[in-house]
Amino acid sequence: MSYDDLNLNEESFIQIHNVGLDNYLFLNNDTNYELKQHYVESFQNKFDEKLFRESYNSKKEYCEERGIQYKFYVIPDKSVICRDYLPINPKSLKRNYYSIQDLVPDFIDILDPTDYYKSDSHINYKGALKYSAEIMHDIRGEVSSQKYLEAIKENTVHKKIRVDGDLCKFRYPREDQKEIVDRYEFMFLEYSNKYEYSDEPFKMPEEFAKVGKRDSFYMRNRFSLSDMNCLLFRSSAASRFMDVLNVFFKSMFAYWDHWNFNTDLIEWYKPDVIIELRPERFLENMKYEIIE
Repeated sequence: MSYDDLNLNEESFIQIHNVGLDNYLFLNNDTNYELKQHYVESFQNKFDEKLFRESYNSKKEYCEERGIQYKFYVIPDKSVICRDYLPINPKSLKRNYYSIQDLVPDFIDILDPTDYYKSDSHINYKGALKYSAEIMHDIRGEVSSQKYLEAIKENTVHKKIRVDGDLCKFRYPREDQKEIVDRYEFMFLEYSNKYEYSDEPFKMPEEFAKVGKRDSFYMRNRFSLSDMNCLLFRSSAASRFMDVLNVFFKSMFAYWDHWNFNTDLIEWYKPDVIIELRPERFLENMKYEIIE
């Protein structure tokens, strides 16, 4: 038995969110108003297309002047991909993303509802693999995304694991309430809490080691598919992407930036590519940094 088999009407919860079809759960109390921004016609979206473009172009110009590739990617919201499982039947779909789709990709065409957790707000590991292959192709287009996906899977061990979703908090938790999902563990990747290696020392300055309570992570892959070093500006969604992307990148520094395009960090790390990886709903309350 697992989460899929539960009758949620018979369970006792500390917290539960909007229940859709087939036990899909959806955010209904987040500060970005995911469901409202997409499906309530009268909702006044705060996203500012003009400021986004100004911010994006300033970051891109800053990076190009230093020989750095700049990439911004949007992860489609769960309520967008899984809208057929919503507890409502909306007449139309609104997306802030539509106004900037000429600038940034979201790879929506390769995603389906099985690429998202039922009990969690995030894209799952299977979806992250598919999405990451598209990122790799976008950065180095001479290899197809399908070939990249095959290469990723060759570097993984596939398992089935049980997870606790962030949308469903049971009052009396049991192992058989957990959702069974695909998990991919990666060979060859190296991590260190000390961020040091005997043959290639890596010293992380204290000011970049964390943002608030969020730790930064450095990882590397001696057998990577490219010789590029990546700086990843991340949020919680990136947890499913970091190992996958490091199949491609020689090294990666993942920084929980809270919309802070930290130029001091960039000047110190000197990446070959900078990726901003953003859940779609975060566009609603983003900060529009203009880099001079």
